[in-house]
Amino acid sequence: MIWGMSLLEMSVSASLIILAVVCFRSLLLHKVPKMTFIVLWGIVLFRLLVPISVQSQFNIYTAVNDLGRMFTVQESNSLMQNSPISDGGTVTMPPITDGMITSAVPLELASPIPFFVLVWLIGFTLCAMFFIIPHLRCRNIYRMSLPIENDFIQKWQKSNPVWRKVQIRQLDRILTPLTYGIFQPVVLLPKHIDYTDPKQLELILTHEYIHIKRFDTLKKWLLVAGVCVHWFNPFVWVMYILANRDIELSCDEMVIRTFGESMKPSYAMALVRLEEKKSGLSSIVSHFSKNSIEERIISIMKTKKISRAAMLLAIVVVVGTVTVFATSALDKTETASGVENPVAESTPALYQGESSTALMPIDLTFTKSDVPQLIDQLNASKYRALYLDNEIVLRVLNDNSIQISKDKGASWKKYDTDRVYATDFAVWLLKNDPNPGYSMKEMQSRLANGAEVEHIRFENGKEMYVVVDKSGVQIELVQPEKITSVLLDGQRMMITSDRIPMLISAQELKSFYDLLVYNNILTETQAEQNYSERVKHLKENDSIFTVTN
Repeated sequence: MIWGMSLLEMSVSASLIILAVVCFRSLLLHKVPKMTFIVLWGIVLFRLLVPISVQSQFNIYTAVNDLGRMFTVQESNSLMQNSPISDGGTVTMPPITDGMITSAVPLELASPIPFFVLVWLIGFTLCAMFFIIPHLRCRNIYRMSLPIENDFIQKWQKSNPVWRKVQIRQLDRILTPLTYGIFQPVVLLPKHIDYTDPKQLELILTHEYIHIKRFDTLKKWLLVAGVCVHWFNPFVWVMYILANRDIELSCDEMVIRTFGESMKPSYAMALVRLEEKKSGLSSIVSHFSKNSIEERIISIMKTKKISRAAMLLAIVVVVGTVTVFATSALDKTETASGVENPVAESTPALYQGESSTALMPIDLTFTKSDVPQLIDQLNASKYRALYLDNEIVLRVLNDNSIQISKDKGASWKKYDTDRVYATDFAVWLLKNDPNPGYSMKEMQSRLANGAEVEHIRFENGKEMYVVVDKSGVQIELVQPEKITSVLLDGQRMMITSDRIPMLISAQELKSFYDLLVYNNILTETQAEQNYSERVKHLKENDSIFTVTN
Protein backbone atom coordinates (compact mmCIF):
# COMPACT_ATOMS: atom_id res chain seq x y z
CA MET A 1 0.00 0.00 0.00
CA ILE A 2 1.30 3.46 -0.94
CA TRP A 3 0.40 6.51 1.13
CA GLY A 4 0.75 10.15 0.16
CA MET A 5 -0.20 10.17 -3.53
CA SER A 6 -0.06 13.64 -5.04
CA LEU A 7 -3.22 15.38 -6.25
CA LEU A 8 -2.12 15.07 -9.87
CA GLU A 9 -1.38 11.35 -9.48
CA MET A 10 -4.82 10.79 -7.97
CA SER A 11 -6.48 12.76 -10.77
CA VAL A 12 -4.65 10.96 -13.58
CA SER A 13 -5.32 7.55 -12.05
CA ALA A 14 -9.01 8.39 -11.59
CA SER A 15 -9.25 9.62 -15.20
CA LEU A 16 -8.23 6.18 -16.47
CA ILE A 17 -10.89 4.55 -14.29
CA ILE A 18 -13.50 7.06 -15.53
CA LEU A 19 -12.68 6.22 -19.14
CA ALA A 20 -13.03 2.51 -18.34
CA VAL A 21 -16.39 3.05 -16.59
CA VAL A 22 -17.70 5.14 -19.49
CA CYS A 23 -16.79 2.33 -21.89
CA PHE A 24 -18.40 -0.32 -19.71
CA ARG A 25 -21.48 1.88 -19.31
CA SER A 26 -21.95 2.29 -23.06
CA LEU A 27 -21.67 -1.46 -23.59
CA LEU A 28 -23.39 -2.94 -20.53
CA LEU A 29 -25.90 -0.34 -19.31
CA HIS A 30 -28.90 -2.60 -19.96
CA LYS A 31 -27.14 -5.93 -19.39
CA VAL A 32 -25.96 -5.75 -15.78
CA PRO A 33 -27.62 -4.40 -12.61
CA LYS A 34 -27.48 -0.61 -12.44
CA MET A 35 -25.91 -0.87 -9.00
CA THR A 36 -22.77 -2.08 -10.81
CA PHE A 37 -22.09 1.44 -12.05
CA ILE A 38 -22.79 2.96 -8.63
CA VAL A 39 -20.04 0.71 -7.25
CA LEU A 40 -17.70 1.68 -10.10
CA TRP A 41 -18.29 5.39 -9.50
CA GLY A 42 -17.57 4.73 -5.83
CA ILE A 43 -14.18 3.31 -6.83
CA VAL A 44 -13.51 6.49 -8.82
CA LEU A 45 -14.46 8.66 -5.84
CA PHE A 46 -12.15 6.66 -3.58
CA ARG A 47 -9.27 7.28 -5.98
CA LEU A 48 -10.16 11.01 -6.19
CA LEU A 49 -10.49 11.63 -2.46
CA VAL A 50 -8.24 9.10 -0.67
CA PRO A 51 -4.48 9.47 -1.34
CA ILE A 52 -3.55 5.80 -1.02
CA SER A 53 -3.00 3.08 -3.59
CA VAL A 54 -2.54 -0.68 -3.37
CA GLN A 55 0.25 -2.15 -5.47
CA SER A 56 -0.44 -4.96 -7.93
CA GLN A 57 1.39 -6.56 -10.82
CA PHE A 58 -1.85 -7.06 -12.77
CA ASN A 59 -2.62 -3.48 -13.79
CA ILE A 60 -2.24 -1.17 -16.73
CA TYR A 61 0.68 0.73 -15.16
CA THR A 62 2.78 -2.40 -14.74
CA ALA A 63 2.02 -3.38 -18.34
CA VAL A 64 3.09 0.07 -19.58
CA ASN A 65 6.28 -0.07 -17.50
CA ASP A 66 7.15 -3.54 -18.80
CA LEU A 67 6.50 -2.41 -22.35
CA GLY A 68 8.70 0.63 -21.82
CA ARG A 69 11.53 -1.53 -20.47
CA MET A 70 11.37 -3.68 -23.61
CA PHE A 71 12.25 -0.63 -25.71
CA THR A 72 14.84 0.78 -23.30
CA VAL A 73 16.78 -2.36 -22.40
CA GLN A 74 19.24 -1.81 -25.25
CA GLU A 75 19.91 1.75 -24.11
CA SER A 76 20.39 0.58 -20.53
CA ASN A 77 22.95 -2.01 -21.60
CA SER A 78 24.98 0.62 -23.41
CA LEU A 79 24.96 2.84 -20.33
CA MET A 80 26.18 0.00 -18.13
CA GLN A 81 29.29 -0.23 -20.26
CA ASN A 82 30.26 3.19 -18.93
CA SER A 83 30.13 2.07 -15.28
CA PRO A 84 32.92 3.19 -12.95
CA ILE A 85 36.12 1.20 -12.48
CA SER A 86 37.64 0.68 -9.05
CA ASP A 87 41.36 -0.01 -8.81
CA GLY A 88 43.01 -0.36 -5.42
CA GLY A 89 40.51 1.89 -3.69
CA THR A 90 40.81 4.66 -6.30
CA VAL A 91 37.59 5.30 -8.20
CA THR A 92 37.80 6.30 -11.87
CA MET A 93 34.62 7.70 -13.40
CA PRO A 94 34.15 7.33 -17.18
CA PRO A 95 32.60 10.22 -19.11
CA ILE A 96 28.93 10.57 -18.24
CA THR A 97 26.55 11.03 -21.14
CA ASP A 98 23.94 13.76 -21.12
CA GLY A 99 21.08 11.31 -20.91
CA MET A 100 22.43 9.43 -17.92
CA ILE A 101 22.02 11.77 -14.96
CA THR A 102 20.98 15.39 -15.02
CA SER A 103 22.78 18.06 -13.07
CA ALA A 104 21.84 18.51 -9.47
CA VAL A 105 19.24 21.26 -9.24
CA PRO A 106 17.72 21.94 -5.82
CA LEU A 107 13.97 21.97 -5.38
CA GLU A 108 12.59 25.44 -5.91
CA LEU A 109 10.92 26.86 -2.83
CA ALA A 110 10.90 30.55 -3.67
CA SER A 111 7.50 31.21 -2.09
CA PRO A 112 5.59 29.60 0.79
CA ILE A 113 2.65 28.84 -1.53
CA PRO A 114 3.61 27.74 -5.05
CA PHE A 115 1.74 29.36 -7.92
CA PHE A 116 -0.04 26.18 -9.00
CA VAL A 117 -1.26 25.61 -5.40
CA LEU A 118 -2.68 29.14 -5.35
CA VAL A 119 -4.47 28.53 -8.67
CA TRP A 120 -5.88 25.26 -7.34
CA LEU A 121 -7.15 26.96 -4.17
CA ILE A 122 -8.91 29.64 -6.21
CA GLY A 123 -10.53 27.04 -8.46
CA PHE A 124 -11.53 24.91 -5.47
CA THR A 125 -13.13 27.88 -3.73
CA LEU A 126 -15.07 29.00 -6.81
CA CYS A 127 -16.25 25.48 -7.52
CA ALA A 128 -17.39 24.95 -3.92
CA MET A 129 -19.28 28.25 -4.02
CA PHE A 130 -20.91 27.18 -7.30
CA PHE A 131 -22.54 24.24 -5.52
CA ILE A 132 -22.98 25.45 -1.94
CA ILE A 133 -24.46 28.92 -2.47
CA PRO A 134 -27.41 27.75 -4.65
CA HIS A 135 -28.01 24.87 -2.24
CA LEU A 136 -28.22 27.23 0.74
CA ARG A 137 -30.64 29.43 -1.16
CA CYS A 138 -32.77 26.41 -1.95
CA ARG A 139 -32.81 25.30 1.68
CA ASN A 140 -34.34 28.67 2.57
CA ILE A 141 -37.03 28.07 -0.04
CA TYR A 142 -37.61 24.50 1.15
CA ARG A 143 -38.37 25.81 4.64
CA MET A 144 -41.51 27.41 3.20
CA SER A 145 -43.00 23.95 2.55
CA LEU A 146 -46.12 22.79 4.43
CA PRO A 147 -47.11 19.41 5.89
CA ILE A 148 -49.38 17.28 3.70
CA GLU A 149 -52.73 16.17 5.07
CA ASN A 150 -53.45 13.14 2.92
CA ASP A 151 -54.82 9.88 4.33
CA PHE A 152 -53.10 7.68 1.74
CA ILE A 153 -49.68 9.31 2.28
CA GLN A 154 -49.97 9.01 6.06
CA LYS A 155 -50.96 5.33 5.89
CA TRP A 156 -48.23 4.58 3.35
CA GLN A 157 -45.60 6.24 5.49
CA LYS A 158 -46.63 4.21 8.54
CA SER A 159 -46.44 0.97 6.56
CA ASN A 160 -42.95 1.84 5.22
CA PRO A 161 -40.88 2.88 8.25
CA VAL A 162 -37.18 3.73 8.10
CA TRP A 163 -34.77 4.22 11.01
CA ARG A 164 -34.39 7.92 10.20
CA LYS A 165 -37.27 10.28 10.72
CA VAL A 166 -38.66 11.26 7.30
CA GLN A 167 -40.93 14.22 6.66
CA ILE A 168 -43.21 14.38 3.63
CA ARG A 169 -44.14 17.97 2.80
CA GLN A 170 -45.63 20.03 -0.02
CA LEU A 171 -44.15 23.03 -1.83
CA ASP A 172 -45.76 25.08 -4.59
CA ARG A 173 -42.39 26.36 -5.94
CA ILE A 174 -41.17 23.04 -7.29
CA LEU A 175 -42.34 21.13 -10.37
CA THR A 176 -41.12 17.60 -9.58
CA PRO A 177 -40.75 15.56 -6.38
CA LEU A 178 -37.38 15.69 -4.66
CA THR A 179 -35.62 14.59 -1.49
CA TYR A 180 -33.02 16.55 0.48
CA GLY A 181 -31.23 16.06 3.78
CA ILE A 182 -29.00 13.19 4.94
CA PHE A 183 -29.78 12.48 8.60
CA GLN A 184 -33.18 14.19 8.67
CA PRO A 185 -34.45 13.66 5.12
CA VAL A 186 -37.42 15.53 3.74
CA VAL A 187 -39.53 14.48 0.75
CA LEU A 188 -40.99 17.48 -1.07
CA LEU A 189 -43.95 16.97 -3.38
CA PRO A 190 -45.12 19.61 -5.86
CA LYS A 191 -48.59 21.05 -5.39
CA HIS A 192 -49.78 20.30 -8.92
CA ILE A 193 -49.58 16.48 -8.86
CA ASP A 194 -52.78 14.44 -8.59
CA TYR A 195 -53.12 13.55 -4.91
CA THR A 196 -56.21 11.45 -5.69
CA ASP A 197 -54.17 8.93 -7.72
CA PRO A 198 -52.82 6.43 -5.14
CA LYS A 199 -50.88 4.41 -7.74
CA GLN A 200 -48.86 7.43 -8.85
CA LEU A 201 -48.30 8.56 -5.25
CA GLU A 202 -47.07 5.09 -4.29
CA LEU A 203 -44.58 5.05 -7.18
CA ILE A 204 -43.28 8.52 -6.32
CA LEU A 205 -42.95 7.82 -2.58
CA THR A 206 -41.26 4.46 -3.20
CA HIS A 207 -38.77 6.13 -5.51
CA GLU A 208 -37.90 8.84 -2.96
CA TYR A 209 -37.69 6.34 -0.08
CA ILE A 210 -35.18 4.27 -2.07
CA HIS A 211 -33.06 7.41 -2.39
CA ILE A 212 -33.28 7.87 1.38
CA LYS A 213 -32.44 4.26 2.24
CA ARG A 214 -29.41 4.32 -0.08
CA PHE A 215 -28.10 7.66 1.22
CA ASP A 216 -28.12 9.02 -2.32
CA THR A 217 -27.96 12.60 -1.07
CA LEU A 218 -24.67 11.76 0.68
CA LYS A 219 -23.41 10.18 -2.56
CA LYS A 220 -24.19 13.39 -4.40
CA TRP A 221 -22.25 15.41 -1.83
CA LEU A 222 -19.26 13.11 -2.29
CA LEU A 223 -19.51 13.59 -6.04
CA VAL A 224 -19.49 17.34 -5.49
CA ALA A 225 -16.43 16.99 -3.25
CA GLY A 226 -14.63 15.06 -6.00
CA VAL A 227 -15.50 17.75 -8.54
CA CYS A 228 -14.35 20.57 -6.27
CA VAL A 229 -11.00 18.93 -5.45
CA HIS A 230 -10.34 18.00 -9.09
CA TRP A 231 -12.12 20.91 -10.77
CA PHE A 232 -9.33 21.16 -13.38
CA ASN A 233 -10.00 17.64 -14.70
CA PRO A 234 -12.74 17.48 -17.38
CA PHE A 235 -13.12 13.72 -16.86
CA VAL A 236 -14.27 14.36 -13.30
CA TRP A 237 -17.10 16.56 -14.58
CA VAL A 238 -18.10 13.74 -16.93
CA MET A 239 -18.14 11.43 -13.90
CA TYR A 240 -20.37 13.87 -12.01
CA ILE A 241 -22.97 13.99 -14.78
CA LEU A 242 -23.05 10.25 -15.49
CA ALA A 243 -22.94 9.21 -11.82
CA ASN A 244 -25.99 11.38 -11.06
CA ARG A 245 -27.81 9.75 -13.97
CA ASP A 246 -26.88 6.27 -12.78
CA ILE A 247 -28.16 7.04 -9.28
CA GLU A 248 -31.56 7.74 -10.82
CA LEU A 249 -31.41 4.73 -13.15
CA SER A 250 -30.54 2.42 -10.26
CA CYS A 251 -33.40 3.86 -8.23
CA ASP A 252 -35.80 3.32 -11.16
CA GLU A 253 -34.60 -0.27 -11.48
CA MET A 254 -35.28 -0.91 -7.80
CA VAL A 255 -38.81 0.50 -8.11
CA ILE A 256 -39.54 -1.93 -10.96
CA ARG A 257 -38.14 -4.85 -8.98
CA THR A 258 -40.31 -3.82 -6.01
CA PHE A 259 -43.59 -3.64 -7.95
CA GLY A 260 -42.86 -6.17 -10.71
CA GLU A 261 -42.29 -5.81 -14.43
CA SER A 262 -46.02 -5.33 -15.01
CA MET A 263 -45.65 -1.82 -13.54
CA LYS A 264 -43.12 -0.68 -16.15
CA PRO A 265 -45.69 1.04 -18.42
CA SER A 266 -47.34 2.86 -15.47
CA TYR A 267 -44.03 3.97 -14.06
CA ALA A 268 -42.81 5.18 -17.47
CA MET A 269 -46.08 7.09 -17.95
CA ALA A 270 -45.59 8.75 -14.56
CA LEU A 271 -42.26 10.03 -15.79
CA VAL A 272 -43.81 11.21 -19.05
CA ARG A 273 -46.56 13.08 -17.20
CA LEU A 274 -44.02 14.76 -15.00
CA GLU A 275 -42.01 15.22 -18.21
CA GLU A 276 -38.67 16.83 -17.62
CA LYS A 277 -39.84 19.46 -15.15
CA LYS A 278 -36.93 19.64 -12.84
CA SER A 279 -37.08 22.25 -10.09
CA GLY A 280 -33.73 23.75 -11.06
CA LEU A 281 -33.19 24.87 -7.48
CA SER A 282 -30.33 22.65 -6.34
CA SER A 283 -28.06 19.88 -7.58
CA ILE A 284 -27.61 18.37 -4.10
CA VAL A 285 -31.02 16.69 -3.98
CA SER A 286 -32.52 13.51 -5.37
CA HIS A 287 -35.16 14.11 -8.05
CA PHE A 288 -37.94 11.88 -9.28
CA SER A 289 -37.46 13.44 -12.69
CA LYS A 290 -34.13 13.99 -14.47
CA ASN A 291 -32.80 15.75 -17.53
CA SER A 292 -32.12 12.56 -19.47
CA ILE A 293 -35.75 11.44 -19.41
CA GLU A 294 -35.42 9.41 -22.61
CA GLU A 295 -32.55 7.34 -21.19
CA ARG A 296 -34.57 6.62 -18.05
CA ILE A 297 -37.66 5.50 -19.96
CA ILE A 298 -35.61 3.22 -22.22
CA SER A 299 -33.87 1.79 -19.18
CA ILE A 300 -37.19 1.18 -17.42
CA MET A 301 -38.67 -0.65 -20.41
CA LYS A 302 -35.51 -2.80 -20.77
CA THR A 303 -35.36 -3.77 -17.11
CA LYS A 304 -35.40 -7.53 -16.71
CA LYS A 305 -34.96 -10.06 -13.97
CA ILE A 306 -31.33 -10.28 -12.88
CA SER A 307 -29.80 -13.50 -14.16
CA ARG A 308 -26.80 -15.32 -12.75
CA ALA A 309 -24.86 -14.49 -15.89
CA ALA A 310 -25.58 -10.78 -15.40
CA MET A 311 -24.47 -10.94 -11.77
CA LEU A 312 -21.29 -12.79 -12.71
CA LEU A 313 -20.55 -10.26 -15.44
CA ALA A 314 -21.08 -7.39 -12.99
CA ILE A 315 -18.65 -8.96 -10.50
CA VAL A 316 -16.04 -9.50 -13.22
CA VAL A 317 -16.37 -5.88 -14.37
CA VAL A 318 -15.98 -4.48 -10.85
CA VAL A 319 -13.09 -6.74 -9.83
CA GLY A 320 -11.37 -6.25 -13.18
CA THR A 321 -11.68 -2.47 -12.99
CA VAL A 322 -10.23 -2.38 -9.48
CA THR A 323 -7.34 -4.69 -10.38
CA VAL A 324 -6.40 -3.20 -13.75
CA PHE A 325 -7.07 0.51 -13.21
CA ALA A 326 -7.37 1.24 -9.46
CA THR A 327 -4.07 -0.26 -8.30
CA SER A 328 -0.57 1.10 -8.80
CA ALA A 329 2.44 -0.51 -10.43
CA LEU A 330 4.39 -2.91 -8.29
CA ASP A 331 7.61 -1.44 -6.92
CA LYS A 332 10.32 -3.82 -8.10
CA THR A 333 12.71 -2.62 -5.41
CA GLU A 334 10.27 -3.72 -2.72
CA THR A 335 9.59 -7.19 -4.11
CA ALA A 336 13.20 -8.28 -4.47
CA SER A 337 14.21 -8.93 -0.87
CA GLY A 338 17.80 -8.23 -0.07
CA VAL A 339 18.46 -6.70 -3.50
CA GLU A 340 19.40 -3.05 -3.67
CA ASN A 341 18.54 -0.62 -6.42
CA PRO A 342 20.33 -1.78 -9.59
CA VAL A 343 21.69 1.75 -10.11
CA ALA A 344 23.27 1.64 -6.68
CA GLU A 345 25.11 -1.60 -7.47
CA SER A 346 26.78 -0.31 -10.60
CA THR A 347 27.62 3.19 -9.42
CA PRO A 348 29.99 4.20 -6.60
CA ALA A 349 29.09 6.64 -3.87
CA LEU A 350 29.53 9.71 -6.07
CA TYR A 351 27.19 12.64 -6.44
CA GLN A 352 27.10 12.78 -10.22
CA GLY A 353 26.08 16.35 -10.77
CA GLU A 354 28.03 19.35 -11.93
CA SER A 355 31.50 19.69 -10.46
CA SER A 356 30.44 22.69 -8.39
CA THR A 357 27.94 20.60 -6.43
CA ALA A 358 29.52 17.15 -6.59
CA LEU A 359 30.19 15.52 -3.26
CA MET A 360 31.73 12.26 -2.14
CA PRO A 361 30.50 10.84 1.17
CA ILE A 362 33.02 8.82 3.17
CA ASP A 363 31.62 6.55 5.85
CA LEU A 364 33.81 6.85 8.96
CA THR A 365 32.45 3.81 10.76
CA PHE A 366 35.10 1.10 11.02
CA THR A 367 32.84 -1.78 10.00
CA LYS A 368 29.16 -2.16 9.18
CA SER A 369 28.62 -4.26 12.28
CA ASP A 370 30.59 -2.02 14.65
CA VAL A 371 28.43 0.89 15.80
CA PRO A 372 30.79 3.54 17.23
CA GLN A 373 30.39 4.58 20.81
CA LEU A 374 29.77 8.18 19.88
CA ILE A 375 26.62 7.22 17.96
CA ASP A 376 25.35 5.31 21.00
CA GLN A 377 26.06 8.39 23.06
CA LEU A 378 24.17 10.55 20.59
CA ASN A 379 21.11 8.31 20.75
CA ALA A 380 21.17 8.60 24.53
CA SER A 381 21.36 12.41 24.43
CA LYS A 382 18.70 15.01 23.70
CA TYR A 383 19.96 15.37 20.12
CA ARG A 384 19.21 13.27 17.04
CA ALA A 385 21.84 14.55 14.61
CA LEU A 386 24.83 16.89 14.47
CA TYR A 387 26.46 18.56 11.48
CA LEU A 388 29.59 20.70 11.20
CA ASP A 389 31.52 22.37 8.38
CA ASN A 390 33.79 25.36 8.19
CA GLU A 391 30.83 27.75 8.13
CA ILE A 392 27.97 26.48 10.30
CA VAL A 393 27.06 24.02 13.01
CA LEU A 394 23.66 22.32 12.94
CA ARG A 395 21.89 20.05 15.39
CA VAL A 396 18.50 18.32 15.33
CA LEU A 397 16.80 17.93 18.72
CA ASN A 398 14.59 15.06 19.82
CA ASP A 399 11.48 17.15 19.10
CA ASN A 400 12.79 17.45 15.50
CA SER A 401 13.41 21.17 15.82
CA ILE A 402 16.55 22.42 14.06
CA GLN A 403 19.08 24.75 15.69
CA ILE A 404 21.98 26.41 13.90
CA SER A 405 25.08 28.16 15.20
CA LYS A 406 27.35 30.35 13.08
CA ASP A 407 29.94 30.85 15.80
CA LYS A 408 31.03 27.24 16.26
CA GLY A 409 28.51 26.46 18.97
CA ALA A 410 28.89 29.58 21.11
CA SER A 411 25.25 30.56 20.54
CA TRP A 412 22.31 28.73 18.98
CA LYS A 413 19.23 29.89 17.12
CA LYS A 414 16.16 27.91 16.11
CA TYR A 415 16.04 28.02 12.33
CA ASP A 416 12.88 28.29 10.24
CA THR A 417 12.52 25.62 7.57
CA ASP A 418 10.30 24.98 4.57
CA ARG A 419 8.35 21.73 4.45
CA VAL A 420 8.92 19.78 1.22
CA TYR A 421 6.51 17.15 -0.01
CA ALA A 422 8.13 13.74 0.42
CA THR A 423 7.07 12.69 -3.08
CA ASP A 424 8.69 15.76 -4.65
CA PHE A 425 11.88 15.18 -2.68
CA ALA A 426 11.95 11.50 -3.70
CA VAL A 427 11.74 12.49 -7.37
CA TRP A 428 14.48 15.09 -6.94
CA LEU A 429 16.69 12.66 -5.02
CA LEU A 430 16.32 9.88 -7.57
CA LYS A 431 17.07 12.31 -10.41
CA ASN A 432 20.05 14.12 -8.93
CA ASP A 433 21.52 11.67 -6.41
CA PRO A 434 20.73 8.10 -7.51
CA ASN A 435 23.35 6.59 -5.22
CA PRO A 436 23.83 8.62 -2.05
CA GLY A 437 25.77 7.50 0.99
CA TYR A 438 22.87 5.34 2.18
CA SER A 439 20.45 2.79 0.75
CA MET A 440 18.11 4.33 -1.82
CA LYS A 441 15.67 1.51 -1.13
CA GLU A 442 15.67 2.41 2.56
CA MET A 443 15.17 6.10 1.83
CA GLN A 444 12.26 5.39 -0.56
CA SER A 445 10.64 3.31 2.15
CA ARG A 446 11.08 6.08 4.72
CA LEU A 447 9.59 8.71 2.41
CA ALA A 448 6.67 6.45 1.51
CA ASN A 449 5.94 5.86 5.20
CA GLY A 450 5.57 9.53 5.98
CA ALA A 451 9.07 10.83 6.71
CA GLU A 452 9.12 14.64 6.98
CA VAL A 453 11.46 16.59 4.74
CA GLU A 454 12.56 20.04 5.89
CA HIS A 455 14.40 22.41 3.56
CA ILE A 456 16.94 25.02 4.71
CA ARG A 457 18.34 27.66 2.37
CA PHE A 458 21.40 29.66 3.46
CA GLU A 459 22.57 33.06 2.29
CA ASN A 460 25.62 31.69 0.44
CA GLY A 461 23.55 29.38 -1.75
CA LYS A 462 24.11 26.25 0.34
CA GLU A 463 20.99 24.19 0.96
CA MET A 464 20.06 21.26 3.16
CA TYR A 465 17.25 18.75 3.04
CA VAL A 466 16.71 17.19 6.47
CA VAL A 467 14.74 13.92 6.42
CA VAL A 468 13.31 13.11 9.84
CA ASP A 469 11.27 10.14 11.05
CA LYS A 470 11.34 7.57 13.84
CA SER A 471 14.22 5.77 12.08
CA GLY A 472 16.57 8.72 12.45
CA VAL A 473 17.81 11.80 10.63
CA GLN A 474 19.36 12.05 7.18
CA ILE A 475 20.84 15.28 5.82
CA GLU A 476 21.12 15.82 2.07
CA LEU A 477 23.56 18.66 1.36
CA VAL A 478 23.75 20.89 -1.71
CA GLN A 479 26.59 23.42 -1.64
CA PRO A 480 28.09 25.63 -4.36
CA GLU A 481 31.63 25.75 -2.95
CA LYS A 482 34.35 23.21 -2.21
CA ILE A 483 33.64 22.68 1.45
CA THR A 484 34.39 19.68 3.61
CA SER A 485 31.90 18.72 6.27
CA VAL A 486 31.30 16.18 9.01
CA LEU A 487 27.91 14.66 9.77
CA LEU A 488 26.81 12.42 12.59
CA ASP A 489 23.31 10.98 12.84
CA GLY A 490 21.72 7.98 14.46
CA GLN A 491 23.24 5.58 11.92
CA ARG A 492 26.73 6.73 10.95
CA MET A 493 29.42 9.39 10.95
CA MET A 494 30.43 10.72 7.55
CA ILE A 495 32.72 13.28 5.89
CA THR A 496 31.87 14.88 2.55
CA SER A 497 34.02 16.74 0.06
CA ASP A 498 34.17 17.26 -3.72
CA ARG A 499 37.96 16.97 -3.84
CA ILE A 500 39.71 13.78 -4.97
CA PRO A 501 41.91 12.96 -3.17
CA MET A 502 39.80 14.20 -0.28
CA LEU A 503 41.41 16.62 2.13
CA ILE A 504 40.26 17.50 5.59
CA SER A 505 42.23 19.23 8.30
CA ALA A 506 42.85 17.52 11.59
CA GLN A 507 41.67 20.71 13.26
CA GLU A 508 38.28 20.53 11.51
CA LEU A 509 37.80 16.94 12.63
CA LYS A 510 38.88 17.97 16.13
CA SER A 511 36.28 20.75 16.08
CA PHE A 512 33.60 18.19 15.47
CA TYR A 513 34.61 16.25 18.55
CA ASP A 514 34.68 19.51 20.51
CA LEU A 515 31.06 19.93 19.43
CA LEU A 516 30.21 16.49 20.78
CA VAL A 517 31.81 17.41 24.09
CA TYR A 518 30.01 20.77 24.15
CA ASN A 519 26.64 19.01 23.75
CA ASN A 520 27.48 16.49 26.50
CA ILE A 521 27.42 13.60 24.07
CA LEU A 522 31.03 12.59 24.79
CA THR A 523 33.36 13.35 27.64
CA GLU A 524 36.69 14.96 26.83
CA THR A 525 38.47 11.64 27.44
CA GLN A 526 36.07 9.74 25.18
CA ALA A 527 36.34 12.39 22.46
CA GLU A 528 40.13 12.39 22.51
CA GLN A 529 40.30 8.59 22.31
CA ASN A 530 37.72 8.33 19.51
CA TYR A 531 39.35 11.15 17.56
CA SER A 532 42.79 9.53 17.75
CA GLU A 533 41.42 6.17 16.64
CA ARG A 534 39.70 7.72 13.63
CA VAL A 535 42.68 9.71 12.47
CA LYS A 536 44.85 6.61 12.76
CA HIS A 537 42.31 4.50 10.88
CA LEU A 538 41.99 7.04 8.04
CA LYS A 539 45.74 7.40 7.63
CA GLU A 540 46.34 3.65 7.55
CA ASN A 541 43.34 2.30 5.64
CA ASP A 542 41.81 4.90 3.35
CA SER A 543 43.84 5.32 0.15
CA ILE A 544 41.76 8.23 -1.20
CA PHE A 545 41.44 10.12 2.06
CA THR A 546 44.13 12.42 3.48
CA VAL A 547 44.20 14.09 6.87
CA THR A 548 46.21 17.33 6.82
CA ASN A 549 47.42 19.46 9.69
